[in-house]
Amino acid sequence: MASIKDAVEESISDNLAFVKYFLYAIPVFICYLLFKQGNMGWFYFLGFFTLLMLITILIKCTNNVRNGQNYVLPTFNIIDFCVSAFKALFAAGPVLGISYWIGSMIAAIKIPIPLANIQIIYAVIVWLIIGSIAITSLILYAKNEKIFDAYNFTLISNICIDVLVAILFYIPQLLLVNALIVGTIAYLFGVFFNLENPVFIYLCCMSLIMNLAITGNYFAQIDYELIPRDENN
Repeated sequence: MASIKDAVEESISDNLAFVKYFLYAIPVFICYLLFKQGNMGWFYFLGFFTLLMLITILIKCTNNVRNGQNYVLPTFNIIDFCVSAFKALFAAGPVLGISYWIGSMIAAIKIPIPLANIQIIYAVIVWLIIGSIAITSLILYAKNEKIFDAYNFTLISNICIDVLVAILFYIPQLLLVNALIVGTIAYLFGVFFNLENPVFIYLCCMSLIMNLAITGNYFAQIDYELIPRDENN
């Protein structure tokens, strides 16, 4: 069974992990500053590349763990990272865009049942299913970083619900981990400084990268356990 404990330990003990967390957090922090200043033009411009970077980190972490590398986070090979980001743009980009479009249309359908909060419940169910399809596609792609793997609709339809169940078990565990780590830091800054302190904001940006590493590790475990591959047979 996929273990968040292993994912957290490996993501923290990874070689030069906190150096990488610090470096990858720089564009995230800049996006925060641009948004706070109201500079939306540059925010959207840099935000696009930052989002692509974050998706690439998630994919590379999944790929590294799934293929048995002795590290989790991407290496300092900037060329390899840029190639992965370019491929991810064509693999994950359309999947996420189409998923959002379809999810928005389906979730907007009015349910003719006179029950309280039925529309909200319906929308949550829709987005959970759509989200599981997008995540399954991302996991399939991350194993070998082959674009066509992201569009294996037969396999996606067969396993997306199993992936959804695994994710539903994962979310509260990840929230608990963040409550222990980020919550403790937030409490200390709230008592001695304030939560708008730039140091605290930067630590939050670093925690975002750490969460991606943990999630990528967990996705790799889900892949190994739930997705039929040749080596699993």
